[in-house]
Amino acid sequence: MVVRTDTYFLLSCSFCSREDLSPLSRFAVTPERPLRLLCSCGEEKARISTRDRVSYTVEVHCPYCDYPHSFRLKGKKIWGSSEVTRLFCSQTGLEIGYIGPYEKIRHLSRTVREELEALIEELGGADYFVNPEVMFEVLYQVEELAEEGGIYCPCGRDEVEVEILPDRLVLRCRACGRKLAVPARSQSDLQALEEAGHLLLSRSGRVETTSLARRKKGAKRRK
Repeated sequence: MVVRTDTYFLLSCSFCSREDLSPLSRFAVTPERPLRLLCSCGEEKARISTRDRVSYTVEVHCPYCDYPHSFRLKGKKIWGSSEVTRLFCSQTGLEIGYIGPYEKIRHLSRTVREELEALIEELGGADYFVNPEVMFEVLYQVEELAEEGGIYCPCGRDEVEVEILPDRLVLRCRACGRKLAVPARSQSDLQALEEAGHLLLSRSGRVETTSLARRKKGAKRRK
């Protein structure tokens, strides 16, 4: 029988929001030495420790609510499973990380980003945008909010379309005409979106958001 001793951890950094895929070796975690997972920006994203090499504590710096979360997992769950283990934020119910085999983890990360890259190419490439890097991340964040049920229109209809402009997105309800302009010019625009718990369309079209830390009820988990 082949015993797997390595797996992968996909987690966004709560400091810079960069998403990194980190290798996770069973031999790197000992009772005497916890394993620290660092983002490429230098900040610690997670820490994994064990007392007996059977059960492991995974401590995560949550990119959504900014609170630390602790998960108790068996070693066979981390390294012995062929399936992906999903970690959820206890404040919002949102997925914050994945542990599992390389190919399955990469597929989760790759699918949405590949679709967004193809969309950008259809629009004429990165030169179309005022700030291509920020626009890509704004598109990604809006897609995530849409999947999590975080885009709302007061009319109650789920008919929101997106117009992509060089410096912003315009979300518009096809049923009632309410809209929302989401700026994508600077890092501050991206940070404001990342801190938003939901996006609410309105007659004025101005950004109206609610903090994720205050949105515990009604958060929709992805399955």
